[in-house]
Amino acid sequence: MIILNSSPVIHLTVALGGLDALPALYGRVLVPEPVLRELEAGAQLDDTARRLRIVPDIEVDALANGISPLLAGELDLGEAAVIQLALDLPGATVVLDDLKARRVARRSSIPMTGSLGVLLHAKRRGKLDSVAQGVERIRRHGGWLANDVVERVLALAGE
Repeated sequence: MIILNSSPVIHLTVALGGLDALPALYGRVLVPEPVLRELEAGAQLDDTARRLRIVPDIEVDALANGISPLLAGELDLGEAAVIQLALDLPGATVVLDDLKARRVARRSSIPMTGSLGVLLHAKRRGKLDSVAQGVERIRRHGGWLANDVVERVLALAGE
């Protein structure tokens, strides 16, 4: 099970041509409602929110227990919701690209990966031909990815 933040949703939509492969790769795929609202707020920039909603096996979670004030005070609402949902669902892996959010997840012992980790997993499972092409699509779309991380992931992918 994975829980997606907004930047990875955008990056993966661009790199994979949609999000349809994620349920096959990870089983249960969750997006907290605040993340969907962030994506909808950017709807004039791209159609990621619409594309997310048409994948039937991706669940939007309303966070019935709310978000801890500590998380809400430390992170933006979407990132705080991703981590809160992972705390509520032990065993979930969060997909975060933001360094500060990753530090909070690590401090909370939450399994995590990022957009590039998902691309690597997709390639290993035969759902993506080239991680490098996915990286190029993300960058052409305006996404920022650290060069050193890209180089490590490409080496792991054998590219």
